[in-house]
Amino acid sequence: MPENSLVLQLLCQSALVPALVALAVLAASRALRLNAVAAVAAAFIASYAATLHAQWSLVPHVALDWMPWIAVGAAGAALAVERSSGAARPALRLVVGLVIAAVVASGALASLGVAKTAVAVVVAGAVIAAVWSAFGAAPEGGARHPLLLAVVAGGTGLALMLDSSQQIGQLSGALAVALGVCMLVNLPRTRVAFPPAASGVAVLLLGALILNAYLYAGFSLGYVVLLVIALLADSLLAAGVRLRGRTLHPTSWIPAAVLTVIPVAATIAMVLKAAQEHGGY
Repeated sequence: MPENSLVLQLLCQSALVPALVALAVLAASRALRLNAVAAVAAAFIASYAATLHAQWSLVPHVALDWMPWIAVGAAGAALAVERSSGAARPALRLVVGLVIAAVVASGALASLGVAKTAVAVVVAGAVIAAVWSAFGAAPEGGARHPLLLAVVAGGTGLALMLDSSQQIGQLSGALAVALGVCMLVNLPRTRVAFPPAASGVAVLLLGALILNAYLYAGFSLGYVVLLVIALLADSLLAAGVRLRGRTLHPTSWIPAAVLTVIPVAATIAMVLKAAQEHGGY
């Protein structure tokens, strides 16, 4: 079992720091004209600084060194894309997804070769764009989007910490905490908007983290597929409702949350089973 000091350190880096930063940004949102986009990006960068400050290089040497720059770029790109015309958004989301995937995968060129790296970039970029578009097309539901994204980010973080990378797991957990704070302030009387651009930032960061874990930490492709299914659960539910000629009920976030939790829980269960088989737990 980890020592109490290590647990406290993890909680501080991955929970307390991003929560406080997200709250501070959201509290200042009206005065400074900020919103959840800035809160998610700032909380992620703050957690990264608390977790990896001793290892980070201003000029990136490894894939994780890019994450603060990706957070800044993702925030700017998401705001620009969501302000563009509706017809151009899918293509722009794909371009942004491909750029971020290329940045993350650039360190794998030596080991994978150009062809395999290119395939990974194209597939990852397309999946990121598809998930981002799914959240952009889904009906606005107040705290719905940050809730569902927080579930997947939190589950991803736990799976990574149990399976392959504590550092990437911590960053994913920090993203979940930031999203959780955004969900709470989206409740009545405390509402601060969680616009489509904020969903875009969260999807871009989570996609970059999962691709990092897959390429460099041995995170199973099967786990990645399950997490992508979890991210698409809400849009699949909405599509099913529309096919039956119905409209989404205000309480549809409940089945959406359940459908999101199922593949996330399956991922964690598979990670635990694999660890037990290898004598880890």
